[in-house]
Amino acid sequence: MKVKTLFPNHAALWHPWKNWLTALLAAWLPLLAANAQASHSTDSTTTRFKVSGFKVLPNDISAFITPVRDLNGDACALVKVVAQKEFAFSSPLGIVKRKNEVGEIWLYLPHGTKLLTIKHPRWGVLRDYRFSEPLEGRMAYELKIETPRPDVVHTRDTVFFTRTVTDTVIVDKHAPQLPWRMHGLLTVSLHERGPSWGIMFAMLRRHGFFVHAQSDLRRLGTTPYTCDREGFLPGSEIKPYYTGETRRATHAFTAGMAHHLRQWLAVFYGVGYGRSSLAWQLADSEGGGYALNDGLSCKGIAAEAGLLLSFKRFNLSASTLTIAGKQWQASIGVGFRIWKSKK
Repeated sequence: MKVKTLFPNHAALWHPWKNWLTALLAAWLPLLAANAQASHSTDSTTTRFKVSGFKVLPNDISAFITPVRDLNGDACALVKVVAQKEFAFSSPLGIVKRKNEVGEIWLYLPHGTKLLTIKHPRWGVLRDYRFSEPLEGRMAYELKIETPRPDVVHTRDTVFFTRTVTDTVIVDKHAPQLPWRMHGLLTVSLHERGPSWGIMFAMLRRHGFFVHAQSDLRRLGTTPYTCDREGFLPGSEIKPYYTGETRRATHAFTAGMAHHLRQWLAVFYGVGYGRSSLAWQLADSEGGGYALNDGLSCKGIAAEAGLLLSFKRFNLSASTLTIAGKQWQASIGVGFRIWKSKK
């Protein structure tokens, strides 16, 4: 029994199609390979930046005064790239040196460089950028790179943020209210005529006052005569004889304002009256008695300024006092808080 096929001449029918497909593949395969190689070798189609300008800087002598030399000892060309520091560069002849300056990048390239590859981690690669002319040694050039503008995103959150800031601004922060405090201190003042002893009271809340009285606890006594700094009596050109004995007395009283800078620190300052006197004893041949030395004595307005420190109930003070600007004293004091009110 003989079976008849549906396509008895199938080999004859396939032969023309086979030749046609072979010719089609032979024509398209080179084109596909070239396209794949081009897409692999260059990233310019995906580059999001571009070179916006390149020019010679004839008045720039940076590369001429301080040249950088390549491995052959030849002076390099300097290309100042106006771009961000994230850019990277390469060239067929290499890059001798790179410096990141303010607002630009300095590239030192060998003499004769024609191509430069520019790369960025997010914006792609511009491969083999060709300069308008080969670079010359000791010459400076400028290359500007235009980068994509950042996308501006508008959100409605900004409206709510502004309203929150306004609410924060109108919050009124009150300073803590301080109670009344009264402090009492014993003071000692050091000066050229010996120490003076005193007592000081201060009463303040955030603001208040103080009083300070001090004395060296000496008495000058009666002084029927006066003399100048050198010891001459008024109307006399002959200096009298003195025994060498002296009397001195210093007194001062000040009062003024006090202010809290911190809960534990206050500043005080005030004015008052002070006197510092010195008397020399005349010899018996001169009639005896004491003569007040007006040149070495002073009296008048006293001024004082200092700090008051509080540590729980314990107090310390430090101040400077002057009498008529002629005598200066350094005063320190210790004491306790005498009384404290309820807030």
